[in-house]
Amino acid sequence: MARTAKPARRVLLGTQNAFARRQRVYRIPDGLEVEDIVSFTITCRRVFFDEVLLVTYHRHVGWPFLLTSAAGATWFGFVALGIGAAGGWVAGLTAFSVAVLPLLVAFVLRLALRLDVITVYSKRTRAQLQFWFRKRRARELFQLICQLARERQERLASELAAEAPPAMPAGEPPSS
Repeated sequence: MARTAKPARRVLLGTQNAFARRQRVYRIPDGLEVEDIVSFTITCRRVFFDEVLLVTYHRHVGWPFLLTSAAGATWFGFVALGIGAAGGWVAGLTAFSVAVLPLLVAFVLRLALRLDVITVYSKRTRAQLQFWFRKRRARELFQLICQLARERQERLASELAAEAPPAMPAGEPPSS
C-alpha cells in the first residue's frame, strides 16, 4: 500500500472579519498562510519565513469603524429621541439603551484600546493580523514570528555560505 504524504499542520493565529470578507492567518512549518474569503471566492497565499523582509507591530484606531459607529449612534439617537417625544421618555430611554448605548461603548472602547496590528512583509506578499482585545497574544505572536523568520534566514545563510566556493585571495589573477 502506498504511503500518502501527511498534510502540513496549520495553526490558526488570527482572523479578520469585514463586511463581505473574512481572512484567516495560519502558521505552517515554512511560514504563514493567509486564507482570504471574499463572498464565495477563496484565495490562499503564503508568506515564507525565508523571504520575510520586515515585520511591523503598530497600533491604529480604524477610522471606518469609528465613523460607522458614530454615524449609527447619531442616527439611532435621533430615532430614540423621536420615540421618546412621541411615546414617552421610558420608551425613548429603552430605545436609546438598546440601539445607541452599545454603539457608543464600542466607539469608546476602540478609541481607548485601539487595534494592535502585526504585518509581515515578504518579497511577493504580506500577511496581517489584527487584535482588539488580546494585546499580550499580539506581542507574543510578534516575537514568535520575528524569531522564526530570524532562525530560518540564519540557517539559510549558513547553508549558502557552506555551499559557496572559496573566495579567491586578493591580488592573484585567475588561472586560465
